[in-house]
Amino acid sequence: MSILLVLGAHSEMAYHGPARWIPFFRWFQGEVGVLCFFVISGFLITWLMLVENDRQGRISLKNFYIRRALRILPVFYTFLLTVAALQCFTPWSQSRLEWAGCLTFTQNFIGSQDPTGHLWSLSVEEQFYLLWPLTLVYLIKHGADSRRILRFLAIPVVLAPVCRALGYHPATERYLPFLATRSFLNYFDLLAVGCACAFCLAEARKNGILKNIFYTRRHTILFAGTLLVLIPYVMAEFQRSSFILRVFCVTVGRDFEAFGFALLMMQSVLMPDWGIYRTLNWRWVSQIGILSYSLYIWQEIFCTAPEKYGLGQVWWMSFPGWLLTVLIVASISYYGLERPILKLRTRFGSRSV
Repeated sequence: MSILLVLGAHSEMAYHGPARWIPFFRWFQGEVGVLCFFVISGFLITWLMLVENDRQGRISLKNFYIRRALRILPVFYTFLLTVAALQCFTPWSQSRLEWAGCLTFTQNFIGSQDPTGHLWSLSVEEQFYLLWPLTLVYLIKHGADSRRILRFLAIPVVLAPVCRALGYHPATERYLPFLATRSFLNYFDLLAVGCACAFCLAEARKNGILKNIFYTRRHTILFAGTLLVLIPYVMAEFQRSSFILRVFCVTVGRDFEAFGFALLMMQSVLMPDWGIYRTLNWRWVSQIGILSYSLYIWQEIFCTAPEKYGLGQVWWMSFPGWLLTVLIVASISYYGLERPILKLRTRFGSRSV
């Protein structure tokens, strides 16, 4: 779902047809796709660490970072080598500062142009990997139980809207560069919501109370989750006409979406065979999930304007042909590079995440 929203939104850049169809692509809201991705990431990473702690009695930070490096870096640096080749052999180029941001996972603070502009979200993710495992291990070693950790995770949920409000001011980029639009501080509440979901699921597995609530109130939770996601999604279309709506969307709108998506995600995990959640287990849907990282990494090369590479309009960089191109390249990337490395990662106590 996350990657399809991103691909749908980025199709606008590759679309060269009648202008009347352009608003269609904007309904995909790629930002919502990234939001969902952050919630999922916080949930999965925390859940894996909790499972390891239950089984081994400890969390190995060494193995965690080895697993993350094997999962992220090979495809990432293969992509950057490809982009470097584009800079050498085509008119496109980016500055040394932009290259530094890409190579050090600080692109969300430095910024860059297409086709590396999307790496800001991976930078946020890498900063999360750096901070949260260390924090969680520290909290567990000092006797923090689930309730105390959940209270700790409430801090980002409170602070992030404030950071986004401060970052919205035009003077922020000059005086508070760490609160730039793509700053980690503007998104760490979404990751925290996902982390909290992992603790809630752990409690549900122990006593069954939460699962019973999700089952008996399944229609209410489905409606509430969908409503929370859609309210900011719809309001974003009208925020230009209202200052109040603009403030809402900039500050707490993302939290509404995050909590709504968290409800739906938890329900899909606890009730995978109920209602619409069955579709998530369809083969082609799960295959998109398997390819999602490669799709994310490679897609922006092909939705970037071909003129930047000195090309004319070509079908494989225009909508809808570019989607087929990305699917082929992502499949080659996954089966030729990611999958062999995934087998190596099992030596460090990981499955396929």
